[in-house]
Amino acid sequence: MNPDIEKLIELTTIVRVEDNVSRQTIFGDEYHFVSDRYFFGRFQNDQEQQVNLSELEDNWNNKWKSFGNNWNEERQNYRFLYDSFRLFYFSFEQLRLNKVAYIINVYGDKLELLHLSELAGVSLYGMYHHGKKCIDLLKILKLIDENHNDWKFLAKFTETRNKLIEHNYNPYGLNLQIHPLIWGLGSTNSSLEISIHLPHTERAFDAYVDYYEDYYQLEKIITDIIKKF
Repeated sequence: MNPDIEKLIELTTIVRVEDNVSRQTIFGDEYHFVSDRYFFGRFQNDQEQQVNLSELEDNWNNKWKSFGNNWNEERQNYRFLYDSFRLFYFSFEQLRLNKVAYIINVYGDKLELLHLSELAGVSLYGMYHHGKKCIDLLKILKLIDENHNDWKFLAKFTETRNKLIEHNYNPYGLNLQIHPLIWGLGSTNSSLEISIHLPHTERAFDAYVDYYEDYYQLEKIITDIIKKF
């Protein structure tokens, strides 16, 4: 296997990689695929409901009360975490709404479908950006560290944002370019298809991320922490 592809798999939440020439699977979690090229994932099997934010307000109020009337940097970082978690949450909610609207109107106006797909893409990018910021704040606030049970996933989520989305034109330490295909978000699955370009080969590999799985794993980790406030 190409060493940069191997490293990318190790660092991120990628669940499957295919050689785009031979169409052979070189890495994959068969849970997501019932047959070659058909990705099911969380959208068809277990869409789940997002956490009810109002049920967490008492926990947040406990945290604010613990600071009394005093402001300090720690209190402000908790405010940043509060805002970032809500942005993470609503980015995914908006992604779901645009995705479902696309599916419902799949035989409708092509420009409208393109618009819904683009909106879903903006929401997807926001989900990973704000999710990564939540992880950074959890570290700063010492709510997670390397001994946390989900540390490996948190590191992979962070690098999914870094390598696949934010710095995909020049991912640090990798001699390749990574292109998430936003147009595919309107499909009836939870797969983000990603083209991987080598220095002299366009789309040498196709990779896939289950963005529903990524969202719900991180939502649960953060929610479980908030419930302890």
